[in-house]
Amino acid sequence: MSTNFRSAAESALPSGGAVTGDDRTGPFQPLPGEAFLRASLAGAECRPALVLLEGGAGTGKTTLAARWARAAADWDARTLRHTPAAGSTAPPDLTAVEAPALLVVEDVHRAPDGTVPWLRAWLREARPGFVTVVSYRPAELPDPACPLGLDPELPPALRIRRERLGPWEREGTRALALEVLGPERSSERLADRLHLLAGGNPQTVRDLLDVLAETTDAAAALQDEEVEPPVRLSQHIAARMASLGEEATALVRAAAVLGGGSRERDLRRVAGLGRSAGGAGLVRALRSGLLEERAPDRYGFTIPLAASAVLASLPGPIRCTLHRRAADVLTRGGEVSWVAVAHHERLGGREGAWLRAAERAADDPNALADPGAAVSLLRSLLGRPDLPARAAGRLALGLTRNALLTLPSAGTVDVLGQILVLSQLADEVRGEIRLERGLVLNSQLCRSEGKAETERAVSELRARPDLRVRALAALANPLSAVYGLDANLHWWERARATAEASGDPTDLLAARAVRGTIAVACGERRRVPGRPGRLPDPDGGPDSRRNEYLTRALSNAACCAVFNGDLRQAAVLLRRSATPWAAAAAPFITQCDRGTELLLRLERGEWSGLGRESRGLLSGVGTRVDARLVLLHLGLAQGAWEDCVTLQPGLEDMPRVFSQFPYEVSAAGLRIRMAVARQNTAEAVASADRIWHRLRAKGVWVWAGHAAPWAVEAWLLAGREDTARAAVAEFAAGLRAHHSRTAGAALLRCRALLAEHAGEHSEARGLFGRAALVHERSGAPYRRALDLEAAGRCGLVARPPEAEAGAGAGAEAEAGPGAEAEAGPGPGDPAEGPLRDLEEALRVFASLGASWDALRARGTLRELAPSGPSRALAADAADARGRGRPAYGDALSPREQEVAALAAGGLTNREIAGALHLSPRTVEQHVYRIMRKTHAVSRRHLPTSRADS
Repeated sequence: MSTNFRSAAESALPSGGAVTGDDRTGPFQPLPGEAFLRASLAGAECRPALVLLEGGAGTGKTTLAARWARAAADWDARTLRHTPAAGSTAPPDLTAVEAPALLVVEDVHRAPDGTVPWLRAWLREARPGFVTVVSYRPAELPDPACPLGLDPELPPALRIRRERLGPWEREGTRALALEVLGPERSSERLADRLHLLAGGNPQTVRDLLDVLAETTDAAAALQDEEVEPPVRLSQHIAARMASLGEEATALVRAAAVLGGGSRERDLRRVAGLGRSAGGAGLVRALRSGLLEERAPDRYGFTIPLAASAVLASLPGPIRCTLHRRAADVLTRGGEVSWVAVAHHERLGGREGAWLRAAERAADDPNALADPGAAVSLLRSLLGRPDLPARAAGRLALGLTRNALLTLPSAGTVDVLGQILVLSQLADEVRGEIRLERGLVLNSQLCRSEGKAETERAVSELRARPDLRVRALAALANPLSAVYGLDANLHWWERARATAEASGDPTDLLAARAVRGTIAVACGERRRVPGRPGRLPDPDGGPDSRRNEYLTRALSNAACCAVFNGDLRQAAVLLRRSATPWAAAAAPFITQCDRGTELLLRLERGEWSGLGRESRGLLSGVGTRVDARLVLLHLGLAQGAWEDCVTLQPGLEDMPRVFSQFPYEVSAAGLRIRMAVARQNTAEAVASADRIWHRLRAKGVWVWAGHAAPWAVEAWLLAGREDTARAAVAEFAAGLRAHHSRTAGAALLRCRALLAEHAGEHSEARGLFGRAALVHERSGAPYRRALDLEAAGRCGLVARPPEAEAGAGAGAEAEAGPGAEAEAGPGPGDPAEGPLRDLEEALRVFASLGASWDALRARGTLRELAPSGPSRALAADAADARGRGRPAYGDALSPREQEVAALAAGGLTNREIAGALHLSPRTVEQHVYRIMRKTHAVSRRHLPTSRADS
């Protein structure tokens, strides 16, 4: 065979610097054309087939051809590749190749002159069982519709399929960003920006991710004004530009300067071309694949980042001239974007015109349509000694107002901080900027200095009661851990007094709304006028302040309702908060509600797909803490403890990572619970002591329900019964005036744990059962299952030994030998209720996918169930009966599957032994056999489910 005729499985990326699709792992997609290929390669008698694989540079043609080759090899077909443009032009000899076979001929657009005639001759004589794949870039062919030339005279028997590859959908970019950067560095916002810059081009997305993977702050790197294009993209653009004519080159340069989607008229004017020459040049630029028509009479780069590559290649004088023309063109239209005009005037070197445009931009209501461009303009102004302070102040005010309701970057906050030190600013302007910056720092970016900034703003806004109310209401928000409840009420009193003095209805509404949020957060029993049920809905009218106050109040109250266990109220509040106004004007609040929805689904037991969605939102503004908390809950319940260790912050970092207090309490409860399960008494007690101290300082005792039961377990494990009893008494006292379903059930569980510790198992069973009933009424199945498990455990322990012996003997005598699995407890058996509780808990755990909890409950059943086994263990009993031990061979036994799942999640042998009621030595033997059977190289690679094994 010819040297350029080789196995496609051995293919490498083509050289030459062009953008190409590679074969690295990306987002999973079904194999396109699989049914067609499989049918065409089913045997030597199948009709010959031709697949025309077309796509622009970097769309993944090489990747797809390689996937087809691997699939064909799996179907026992020969896989061959011919790349005529890579070197030798001699076509391969196919006469000796037996069918079925797949031949891939790549990059026909760059092939030597003899390749297309050879292909046409081969296809006219193609034998049955042969599939020929021809890949090409249509934009680089003389006729994009005819890769084999005009009228190739293909035989009637030849089956033909065209497979077009284009840019990825947004989800494809998000999936690859998540894979490369990980959940904590990749957010939807970052992925959307990446998708926009790359135009969805798969190779450009991959190249950018390679660069971002090496940066400490990937989001900040993508938000820079000038993102450097990847080398591969720059080389491809240079090669394509070299093949264009003079007019098309001028049009492409004009498009690079104007950016976005520009009209033909504007492109011609910036390029300096007339109607005829400009029209012909635009057609050529479109056919080259560099530009595309985005909408009627709107043209831009197929890969937007390519504009930077074009600009970087321009000599300075040419670039300045184009920017000046762009500024002149933009000022001719009816509605002028003064931010864009200022940008072009500055880069064109006309400083006087730049400053005048900046002044106009400060008064332009549409100046913040592109916040990134506004931040860039502010930065450029701040670098001047003759700074126009009035323009900078006005533009900064608009930027701060926009940032609070949208999704700001750290760059926005930094540039606002630079503006605050300007001596030319008036006090009230500085106070308003400081207020909005403080609110952004505290709520969006979770940085503690936001509260101090907001307090400073209060003193600077004496002449602005509306803004003082806004600042005071923010300080009164009870969700923050910076202030205790008494301080929150103090700030609210000041907000109410300021609003009443001003008499402004919106200010009064703001004060009422924050008081209602405090009432919901604390579970106050008395009626408060500002409760969400008494607040009107945001109406989307002209009063944006009113809409913002109402939407924030509903959003915060929904979050509090989830933590308090009032899940129906939380769902109603989320629906009321999701208004068209919020979606259009307040995307940050909408994102916060999206995070609250994750928590609501967790509590409701709607766990299907919850982990995947939470991982996708783990670094999103407004959703990061919710997603992290959900993943911690799921990781603990599912036995993925190594994931929990990764997500769980250090003890001192908890307030920074979980800046809103109920989140911190819930995360602390998970930390304690995991330490108790691992018998790490010192860590469990340290975490319990710390969170109890912070709860005492905050004074919102309804939130203690998320940590109190686990703290009590830790103290009892350490022999500190007095501490546990004192904490339970303090918890109960804190709930006398306040109430929540979660806290009420948690108090019952705390008292049950004390009773169980004292050996009063019957009393403990009753208290656990009452807690389970509260969670059942709340619609929280996982919490209910935890309490049912504990109730069943206490009930079986409390069962008199003589009752167990009698019931077991009676059942065996009546049912006969060998019928234990079907017998179960008899009527009136004291074990019937506890067994039913444990079996129900096991059912719920299994249905949720809470594998660690399910294995623990199953171990309790094995250890404590009476001699007539539980129905939940019937399958295990059936496995154990018969002639000796079942022969599983290389398959894992049910017990080995349980051990494998826990070991893969990061549990030690000792921890697995405790969960399954085995000895550590037995677990060690199980792990050895499992790794030998599965050929796993480490515990992390062990199967986690029956399907995996």
